[in-house]
Amino acid sequence: MANWQRGVMRLMRIPNHAVTVTVIHDYTPCYRRITFTAPDLVNQLEVFPTLWLRLWVPHPAKGEGHLSQRGYTFVDIRPDEGTFALDFILHEQPGPAGDWAKNAAIGQRLDVALTPARISLPEKATEVILAGDTTALPAINTWIDAIPTHLPVSVAIEDDHDDLAGLPCAARENVTWTWVGPEATRGAALAAHLTGSEHARPGLYAWAAGEKTLIKHVRSVFRDHLQLDRSSQFTQFYWIHGKATG
Repeated sequence: MANWQRGVMRLMRIPNHAVTVTVIHDYTPCYRRITFTAPDLVNQLEVFPTLWLRLWVPHPAKGEGHLSQRGYTFVDIRPDEGTFALDFILHEQPGPAGDWAKNAAIGQRLDVALTPARISLPEKATEVILAGDTTALPAINTWIDAIPTHLPVSVAIEDDHDDLAGLPCAARENVTWTWVGPEATRGAALAAHLTGSEHARPGLYAWAAGEKTLIKHVRSVFRDHLQLDRSSQFTQFYWIHGKATG
């Protein structure tokens, strides 16, 4: 088993934790939530927005017994029950994590590893923009759960599926959701929406994640149109269109 990634993480003293599948729930044909039990892991979690883990999944294309890691955001953490969940976008394009999720079964065991990266809302923030594609939805929901309810939050997601109403979207006061239909170039429509509906103002914090080209467009809006400095924005691409990263 030539798993150099696992070797690197051992050198970094990042331990693995065993987790077991307990519940599989499909919100839509393309959006699946899988719940895991792992009391020892859950009890040690310090929960913050976008908290994520590395999930080790089989990758048969790289050889029998090979495991690859993919990053996923914790959702629905329940300390009293010792469980947490991960949301999966079931892409048509093959990828080790998505392929595993499509065929997951109750009782299956996997290993996960925690990540040290932490993010938090700046103290100076008075309002928040959250943007991306559907792969950012789990992280966006964790942000909404963590942001004080008196702060207005504007969510904009680029997606054109017909079953968006079935997706899990955190609801609370002072939050508005906008779904933007994509154009030929990923992120162009989302960037146009943000440019037309948002303007530079003190106290604004903006966060975005999703496909690489989409994030490139959104990052330009944050920097050039909203004139946000690095402490007032965060962007991260999760995947690349046409590349099997799921």
